[in-house]
Amino acid sequence: MKNIIITGASNGIGKALAKKLSKKYNIINIDKEDNSIEGISFYKCDLANKEEILNTIEAIKVEIDSLYALINNAGFGLFKSLDKQTYDEWDEVLNTNLRAPYILSKEFSALLKESRGHIINISSTRAIMSEAGTESYSASKGGISSLTHALSISLAPYVKVNSISPGWINTDEKFVPSTQDNYQHPSGRVGTPQDIVDTVKFLLKNKGFITGSDFVVDGGMTKKMIYI
Repeated sequence: MKNIIITGASNGIGKALAKKLSKKYNIINIDKEDNSIEGISFYKCDLANKEEILNTIEAIKVEIDSLYALINNAGFGLFKSLDKQTYDEWDEVLNTNLRAPYILSKEFSALLKESRGHIINISSTRAIMSEAGTESYSASKGGISSLTHALSISLAPYVKVNSISPGWINTDEKFVPSTQDNYQHPSGRVGTPQDIVDTVKFLLKNKGFITGSDFVVDGGMTKKMIYI
């Protein structure tokens, strides 16, 4: 089976990706949260810590000699007013959401070139639109989108590098979106992790002409003009 690394696969979208893709691929989860999927290889790592990332990469390279895809999914945001934000919080968000994907892409690029594989970065529609108090998260996702097209040129023509920008994806199985939540979306519903799984599967089948692109999966919300 081909190897795929997914960061942040212990919860949320990453967990959905790992569960679905494990039927066809050998999945390696890198996460600071304990692995919650039986049968998935797991490396515990704080992706905000450069030394931990580099040590984890070396450990993985001992175990595998090929890599078909790297899915940089792990990320988090701190939502608080600008005057309450701290510089340490900014660093933690940017290091996790942006520096870690850069390091992982750089360090695994040789294996990905050999396999003519894929890098898929999980960005966000917050790369192009914002709410108040989202500076670090929005900046990190804007950086991910730009990192994607830069890597697609640096690693051409061997590695296909694309990003996905989810909108509202409901990862809480206990939460039921309201009628208003659903019908504010042009699609008529809030997104599910399966919507991202389907997009990733499509990109993994890409034979090479799609690269440097960002796929917005948001039910049409970023195309909807709203006046208050």
